[in-house]
Amino acid sequence: MLNFLNPRYRHIRASHNLPYSLKEVQGSVPVTSVVIPCTGADYIEEALLSADFAARFATQAEEIVIVSDQPADAFGSLPAKTRVATLDVPQREEHYRYKQIYRSRLIKLQAPLQAKGDGILMIDSDLNLLKMPEIMMKPGHLYSSFRQGKMIAKLADAPQEAIPAYYPHSIRPYLVDHVNGAYLAATREVWQRISPLWLTLFNDTWHLMNDSQPPTDQLPLAVLLDMLDIKTVNLGEWANWPVSKKIGGQSAVIPAEVVGAHGGFPLSEWQKYLADPQQPLHFKGQDYTRKVRYLTDEEKKQR
Repeated sequence: MLNFLNPRYRHIRASHNLPYSLKEVQGSVPVTSVVIPCTGADYIEEALLSADFAARFATQAEEIVIVSDQPADAFGSLPAKTRVATLDVPQREEHYRYKQIYRSRLIKLQAPLQAKGDGILMIDSDLNLLKMPEIMMKPGHLYSSFRQGKMIAKLADAPQEAIPAYYPHSIRPYLVDHVNGAYLAATREVWQRISPLWLTLFNDTWHLMNDSQPPTDQLPLAVLLDMLDIKTVNLGEWANWPVSKKIGGQSAVIPAEVVGAHGGFPLSEWQKYLADPQQPLHFKGQDYTRKVRYLTDEEKKQR
């Protein structure tokens, strides 16, 4: 059946990628909690930097929560309003090639529920908030930025028996525009619905699939938004601004409009920003970021 004749497709399409400027998507719950997932000792430095930026610039947030598999004392002195929540998550079997990435996803999918506030923004540990996110949330909505690319493509080379039954008849995984999992905001009520199902679908998907690719959490997120009938709201390009893609490999000033700056290595360049936001910064290009974020465990050992 053609998509436009499918009532379910029309319903989900009309609930997807809604601009935040629409009054009907704006609620009454502000961002109270900034949650930063961090898995592995080698990501502590960037998580602390992200927490420092949140403490300095997201001044109306009531708490900053680093959610990790590492103990709180491994983080040393913490920025203002920051605490560490340590989770114990299982390991994949020894032969699995992406054990570290898999663990990081298990931490991330449970991270929002470690917050105490009612308005919860979860950001990646390599994302720095340069302003207070002005998001007024309401039940039944997920607020994010959007990327291009069909999530269903992750299953393109999979044998039929490895594809979970809930994907072929889904809608959002087949859409080109999808929410970016690096910057997700919702009310506590919405996270209480999303997180348990996200964890279940992630585990189910990547236990059926092989380890020929890193296990993404965005494919199961896309399908669960269909299942739960969650409206997705686009916060615009400044919410989650890709540093390496925009200014990597050159000296440039970060635009004043940026709310969340995603990526940007080396981390030492961010200290220059803290000293003077107007000065040009020199970050590595996009290829570097891709190389260091999606390595197998073996590749990581060899670096």
